[in-house]
Amino acid sequence: AVVSTQSTGEARHIDWYDDSLEWCPLERNMVLTIEPGCYFNDVLLDPALQDKDQGKFMVKSEIARYRGLGGVRIEEVFVVTEGGCEVISDLPRTADEVEAFMSNPPPSDIPFLDTY
Repeated sequence: AVVSTQSTGEARHIDWYDDSLEWCPLERNMVLTIEPGCYFNDVLLDPALQDKDQGKFMVKSEIARYRGLGGVRIEEVFVVTEGGCEVISDLPRTADEVEAFMSNPPPSDIPFLDTY
């Protein structure tokens, strides 16, 4: 598979990307993210498409449609509870929800909506 590595989620404590916390046991009230994503990275895709073993699993016409877009990541934020976890993010998930959100986005002066 052609992958660009990133943690499944980063622990959210003092520092957004504190590697020392990445493998610690989960404890009540910890906050973490799960961030599935799909990225179209030409540096990884070009050699993979030409490789006979990797390329046979790739649909070149579909990949070509999305090149140049970068990618997409759907981020979900959880808090660890005594009995499991609770989703604390409130974001659109389905294609219809995302389309509805994008057709009527909130004002751009809301700080937490800044891109990074």
